[in-house]
Amino acid sequence: MLFLNEPLNSFLPFKQLRIDKYFLNCPSEEEWEKVEKIARVLEPFYDITKLFSGTNYPTTNLYFHCVWKIRLRITEQLEDDDVIIRAMAKEMKEKFDKYWEYYSPVLSFVVILDPRYKLQCVEFCYSKLYKQEAISMAANLRDTLYDIFEEYKNSTNDICNMAEVAFSNGGVCGHYDRHDDFFGFETCTSQLIGLDSSKSQLDLYLEETRLDHRLHEDLNVMRVLEVSQ
Repeated sequence: MLFLNEPLNSFLPFKQLRIDKYFLNCPSEEEWEKVEKIARVLEPFYDITKLFSGTNYPTTNLYFHCVWKIRLRITEQLEDDDVIIRAMAKEMKEKFDKYWEYYSPVLSFVVILDPRYKLQCVEFCYSKLYKQEAISMAANLRDTLYDIFEEYKNSTNDICNMAEVAFSNGGVCGHYDRHDDFFGFETCTSQLIGLDSSKSQLDLYLEETRLDHRLHEDLNVMRVLEVSQ
C-alpha cells in the first residue's frame, strides 16, 4: 500500500515531467486514475493487515470483525462502476470465499461469546452480506452453538484453558475506523433471542444486555466470562 501512496503523492511532479521528451515512462492520466481506484480498494486490506501484525493488539477477538470487513468491501466492489474493479473484486471473492465459508462459523462463535457483541453482532454483520438469507444463516449458527453447548454440558472436559487461548484484551478492531460499517449496531435487536421458553445458561447469557463496545474497548473477555459463571 505504501508503494501505491507514494506515487499518488508525487502525481504532479511526474505529470510535469511529461514535457521532457526524454522522459518516456510517465503514466497517463487514465493510468493514474486506475492506480487511485486500486489504491482505494486495497487500503482496507492494508489497514487490517497492519492491525493483525501489530504486537500490541489481540488476535482472535479481531478476526471476525476484520475478516467480515474485507468480505463486505469485496461485496461492495462487485457493484463498482469501473469494470476493472468489478473484475478484480470477482476474482478476489472466488478466492476469499473458500476461506470465509470454512472459518466464519468458528470466528462467529468467538464474537458471540464476547459480551459486547453476542449473537446480535452476527445477525447485524450477516444482514449486510446476505440480505434475505441472513436470519436463516444466523439461526443455523445459533443452533450449532447450542449443540456444542449441550455437548459441553454432557462432557467432563474443562474448556476454560482453551478459551484463555481464544480470547485476549483489547478493542475489536483497534484503530481501524476508516469505514463505519458498524453504524446502526447499537440499536440492532435480535430476531433469534428469546424464542424458546426454556432457559439454559447460554440462553441467559445471550439475553443479557450487551456491553457497549465503544465504552469497553479494552475489555478482558475471559475475566467477564469467568465472573459470570
